[in-house]
Amino acid sequence: MLKVRSRLINFRVTEDEFQQLKAAAAVQGCRCMSEFARMMMLKTVSDGGNRGPEELDTQMTSLSRRLATLESDVARLTENLMAAGLPANGD
Repeated sequence: MLKVRSRLINFRVTEDEFQQLKAAAAVQGCRCMSEFARMMMLKTVSDGGNRGPEELDTQMTSLSRRLATLESDVARLTENLMAAGLPANGD
């Protein structure tokens, strides 16, 4: 049985923020912005909801390191392809 949703949470966003949220909602397959906002807010709460700046900083540092490794690997692969006389861009 579905619970009746009787409480309302309202907040304003800029046009750019709205477009970002709209795109993210579409990627998640949500039918509407309300569904997406509810899902993301409840997920944040169930995940602990209190990630501090230190944890986010650690995640960003890890992501940055992984991106740098990926860029290095792609550059090395491109060099190897060019040294072998193969097109590096898929031509």
